[in-house]
Amino acid sequence: MRNLLNDYPLEVDESEVFRTLGYVDFANVSEPVREICREQLRRLGEFIDPWAGSHEVRIEGTEGDSVRLEGGRTLHSARLANILRRATSLQICLVTAGPAITPEIERLMAAGCMVEALALDAAASAAASALMAELRKRICAQATERNHGTTLRYAPGYTGWHIQDTPTLFSHLGKENLPVRLNEQLMMVPAKSLLSVIGIVPGGHSAVREVLPCRLCDLERCSVRQIPYRAAESPPLAKEGQGGFERACSIPLNPLLRQGSGHAFSKRELM
Repeated sequence: MRNLLNDYPLEVDESEVFRTLGYVDFANVSEPVREICREQLRRLGEFIDPWAGSHEVRIEGTEGDSVRLEGGRTLHSARLANILRRATSLQICLVTAGPAITPEIERLMAAGCMVEALALDAAASAAASALMAELRKRICAQATERNHGTTLRYAPGYTGWHIQDTPTLFSHLGKENLPVRLNEQLMMVPAKSLLSVIGIVPGGHSAVREVLPCRLCDLERCSVRQIPYRAAESPPLAKEGQGGFERACSIPLNPLLRQGSGHAFSKRELM
């Protein structure tokens, strides 16, 4: 599978790094933390190897909690079936920031540079999100050229869709020149990789700005939520710990010390 974003000049905005770190109000980011984030953003290009690919799969039918795909495979999610109810095919989208970033994050942590490690981790996560956003943009443009529209982008692990369906999606991508694999726990390797699907709807339209899946996520407290949950469109909120999309994005409660700086960062500064 070829890299569809080989020509894409990836840029990551520092505000997305702050958001990924859990900041709600960017004005609360202290200047020392800003400088660390900017430093790690400058270093990001040394370690990432951006890649993105997609594959279109015909939808044979949707009913109840099932989405039947060509080749006899089935996805199991009532919410996904509802999202894809008018779609005749779906694009399986895969992006990765590459394998080199995680070892560098681990090296920083081992050296006691915890804040730098968190900042680089957040920058890499923001980079992967930027790649997925650009891939979605291009898929929407191609759909428009065919007089088709697109659905909300959704992924295994989001509310109402279990990660057990991840191997089914990967089975349609093949293994040739695929830079991402699944481990036994169904986690993607490299870590900074994202997998999503986008429905293709004949005669439909695509939103100019992406409709974020956050609006359908019923996790009550999430540090990376970008828009409010819309209860009218979804079942009642799950209790904390029961949401289908629970990302481990919290900052450790104990103060973090930047090695060699003499400055202790409190949770208030980092959040």
